[in-house]
Amino acid sequence: MNPYLKLIRIHNVIGAAIGDFTGYVVASEWRILPLKLLISILVVSLVAAGGYAINDVYDIEIDKINKPDRPLPSGRITLRNAVFLSYATMILGILLSVFLGYIQIFVAFITSLLLYLYAKSLKRTGLTGNFVVALTTGLSIFYGGLAYFKGNWLEMVLIPTIYSFFLTLTREIVKGIEDYEGDKKYSVRTLATTIGISKSWNIAKIMLIIVLISSPIPFFLGFNLIYLVLLIPFSYFTLLTIIQNKSIEGGAKARALLKGSAFVGMLAFALGTLPLNFLINHFP
Repeated sequence: MNPYLKLIRIHNVIGAAIGDFTGYVVASEWRILPLKLLISILVVSLVAAGGYAINDVYDIEIDKINKPDRPLPSGRITLRNAVFLSYATMILGILLSVFLGYIQIFVAFITSLLLYLYAKSLKRTGLTGNFVVALTTGLSIFYGGLAYFKGNWLEMVLIPTIYSFFLTLTREIVKGIEDYEGDKKYSVRTLATTIGISKSWNIAKIMLIIVLISSPIPFFLGFNLIYLVLLIPFSYFTLLTIIQNKSIEGGAKARALLKGSAFVGMLAFALGTLPLNFLINHFP
């Protein structure tokens, strides 16, 4: 893979773009304005790319030991180029948000600032860093709704945003369990290194149970039958996560399963707002 694409974690950037698309179609109920949607996706993608790049800049020393094949410690990209790429993409994302409105500019700026602060210091503060990751991930969905900014966009987009926040927060707690040995060795504060693996697992599982129990609620708030059908694989991945062993190995499996839950969840929300007449006209 091209080292610059690896630096910005292109697969995660694509995930952020999909999140933005989900937020837009949920808020608009598929009344798409192509140019506005495109700008929104570009803003989210550029800010996310800058965030991942600056994260690697501040992680270069620990990556020399833990991940020597990353673009910076391997020498395939210079530190100067990585810093330039990070600032350039975030600034370009903020500049593009001018075409969407003042509130959209503010959110793009705040998200960029949070990603910078997370990379510089917040990621080592334990639960606070976990909250920042969950918040910025949720904001990628929220931004799509914000770009539409019509009708009842807020109440529509808040639903997937909240679910995304809690799923991501759980995944970050689980990631801390998976990385427990390395984090403890380098004095990185996570929930697992602070209160222990077992208690961290209990908190993660309680959060997942709440998400699972509340997952049918959007159907009763107006999401269509497709949403309900996609709850089956979502529940499957989530249940498999809940029953994992309270161990570092279980944390690794749980993290992978939660990615499956998140993907199916976004698909459920996106397709769950397809209007009935759209389905009839396009799928006779």
